[in-house]
Amino acid sequence: MINLKAVNAMTTPTPGPIACRSCDLYEVCRLCGITALGENRGVQRTGALRTLRAGTRLYRAGEPAHSLFAVRQGMLKSVDVGTDGEERIVAVNTPGDVLGTEVFAKRVFSHDVVAVQPVVCCELPLSLLSDQYPRVRELAAALINLLSRISAPRPALARGSMRNRVAGFILDLARRFEQRGLDGRSFSLGMTRQEIANLLDTRIETVSRMIQKLNRERQIEITGQQVTLLSLKPTA
Repeated sequence: MINLKAVNAMTTPTPGPIACRSCDLYEVCRLCGITALGENRGVQRTGALRTLRAGTRLYRAGEPAHSLFAVRQGMLKSVDVGTDGEERIVAVNTPGDVLGTEVFAKRVFSHDVVAVQPVVCCELPLSLLSDQYPRVRELAAALINLLSRISAPRPALARGSMRNRVAGFILDLARRFEQRGLDGRSFSLGMTRQEIANLLDTRIETVSRMIQKLNRERQIEITGQQVTLLSLKPTA
């Protein structure tokens, strides 16, 4: 059994763990008869909790797809790796997000998914879904709802002025944390300045200057990776 308190004690501050009801995979797990640890409604019969250290991969592009993963605690990045070995960050994954949904269209994973902080994920083996024939209509509806939430457009973080890119990245994290019942006002950015620059399609120096500018203007308060929102708001 994984001790989530021990995970919380790691030096890098990580968002979560979230409540199961705040996770996109909750309805699917409910229909499959899974009760997550810590909900005081039973123990987890099937599936598993996975822990990852920062810098380790949950899975690699091209590997056989066998499970869905729900982020319970910490943050990850989804990356494409070019033929030259260069990484391009395509998404940031926060608590409540579901990874691996490409299994419904393919038999392999599409991206490398790497922990940028200590991470706890719930794993739902696909074999579990095939056992749910008596509830197939409800399960199908839950899966459709899951896919519709995941396919909703994300903010175009790599477009617009540099101020809008950096502010948009911070505000997007704040919104996503708040939606999951976490602190959306004070949290860790999770990624290094270089990783943020990669995501926003710019240079590390530009990101660092803009973060410090927002700090001087008292839009945010920044200490290392820990950011507190003061007056930062979306710009037109």
